Amino acid sequence: MNGYRWWSTMILILAAAVVCSVPRADAVHPALLQNLPSSIDGWTSEDISIEPRLVAASSVDNYLNRVYSREPGEQIGLYVAYFKSQRAGDSVHSPKNCLPGAGWQPIRSSRIALPFADGRLADANLYIVENDRQRYVVLYWYQSHGSLIASEYRAKYHTIRDAILYHRTDSTLVRITVPVQGDETRATQSAIDFASLIAPRLDEILPQ
Repeated sequence: MNGYRWWSTMILILAAAVVCSVPRADAVHPALLQNLPSSIDGWTSEDISIEPRLVAASSVDNYLNRVYSREPGEQIGLYVAYFKSQRAGDSVHSPKNCLPGAGWQPIRSSRIALPFADGRLADANLYIVENDRQRYVVLYWYQSHGSLIASEYRAKYHTIRDAILYHRTDSTLVRITVPVQGDETRATQSAIDFASLIAPRLDEILPQ
């Protein structure tokens, strides 16, 4: 077993042990995701409900599932899942595992930097997925306590740190999807631009 894999395994084992042993962070209030603006920078939105059985299976404490639209015919899907606390079998599910399970096959993947108006940059995961001749750009990251994190392992590290220091394990998954309608580069740029709009507004809503 190489060094990287050994450390990755140790992080996962330690995360499971710490998350299971720390008292629940009941003092952390659920995120009021519905306060995210339904109209932003020319985009208007519609909330899309998810079947209760699927919500229960995901173990989320609160979620937002919206489609934002803008002329001419542009659409962007936004899914935000907030977890008040994480336990074994009751934690954030990575889209990298969920998307193939739902029939979406990854074509390409990479790590990109999201630019913000204040000059900050934050990493996010970029996937191009395909299913039955439909192709989408998928952008996702983990967001909590003012930080945006792309790496699943780094997200686990933050969970361990916050569990030890603050007795809280809340976290949020943010996923943006854009249909590819001929021009993949344009769809990718739309996802990045929209993420740069949404992430700072989520920071105002999520528990700090």
